[in-house]
Amino acid sequence: MKQTIAFAITLFVFCGLTLVGLASVSIVATVNGDPITSYELEQRILLLKDATNIEINDQTEKRISDDALQMLIDDSLKQQVANNGSVGLKSAAIAKANELIDASFAAEGKTGAATLREIGIDPMTVQSRFVSDLIWSDHLQRIYSDKFAGIEGKIDAELARLKKNASKPQIKVSEIVLTPAPNRDLKQTLNLATQMVAAIRKGANFNAIAQQYSGAGSAKQGGRVGWLVANRLPPLFLDTLTAIANGETTDPIELDGAIYIFRKDGERKKGLADESQARIWLARALLPLPADATNADRLEAGARIERDTAAINSCDKLVELNTSYGSNADARLEEMVLADLAPQMQKLVSTLGDNQASEPIAFAEGIAIMMVCRRDKPQLNLPSREEVRRVQFNRLFGDLSERHMVRLRRSALIDMRN
Repeated sequence: MKQTIAFAITLFVFCGLTLVGLASVSIVATVNGDPITSYELEQRILLLKDATNIEINDQTEKRISDDALQMLIDDSLKQQVANNGSVGLKSAAIAKANELIDASFAAEGKTGAATLREIGIDPMTVQSRFVSDLIWSDHLQRIYSDKFAGIEGKIDAELARLKKNASKPQIKVSEIVLTPAPNRDLKQTLNLATQMVAAIRKGANFNAIAQQYSGAGSAKQGGRVGWLVANRLPPLFLDTLTAIANGETTDPIELDGAIYIFRKDGERKKGLADESQARIWLARALLPLPADATNADRLEAGARIERDTAAINSCDKLVELNTSYGSNADARLEEMVLADLAPQMQKLVSTLGDNQASEPIAFAEGIAIMMVCRRDKPQLNLPSREEVRRVQFNRLFGDLSERHMVRLRRSALIDMRN
């Protein structure tokens, strides 16, 4: 019976591949009787090469080919789940997958499908990948409904922790998580991760690689995790991330049988309450001086502006003084972020009270007095409940997905054709 089903499916696949040529298509594996064709494998290899952009040699060619085949085997196992799922599950997944193709690949006014065709990738290859993931997500949520039902409580606890830790350092990260597969041991997985990092540092798209390769739940968002409280990260992760600058990618990190690659997307040294994010409104009066003014001229100008501002206690009056000097300098500098100011200016602002005139400051254009008109402390903008839900869901999904897939692989009848 299995052979009859496989033959029928294979005939259907071949009928859709007349442009490729029947003679060039063969079956490279079957999964519980369902065939995987050489055309599907070639297309998945192209997709992985485009996403990773790693250097191709004999070793990496075989690595990508093996990984592509394993991914197709896993996708077949995921799609077989639809046979026991709800009615119309696969049809709904196809419609959603087409939306995801546009969201992920559309560019320069072209649809996602058109963009893929331009680089030689059959859109059906990507559609099949997305369909598998959507079916799998629905399946896991149904069979582990009790675990997913507990997410709301985890969200409440996480929001409470975020509020409590609002002033603690935070790091924004994206991740690629690689786990050993039946055709790739831990050492080979580490080697693959090293090649990925090299490609990323040469310009390969981190998020595209995460979407195709990462085993974490965050893969659906291109590996984007978001802000994390630094002291809740494993020490090995924290030390590595602290040592690199924003925008840089870590070397592969091995922990608990998995390989992690992180990109540091941002850092808040004082968390959400970081004073450097305060907004500042300034006023100034500039007493102009010619470019060839002597030091004596500058000292005299400093003494004059200090006398003129001795009784000034408001920004409006300081602006009037600036006008009386005939200065062309802007008298008001409004709604600036403290962190964006020059270090010397940050230091000055931090020492001044509101409406307090500064000491005279020498500029190339003359001598100025600064005053802080208003300062707004950074708001405690906690992540939304939906953002926290996504992180919690992805974390749970990633854990359950890997464990459940291992069980499916062990029980599946997989025939590799060499």
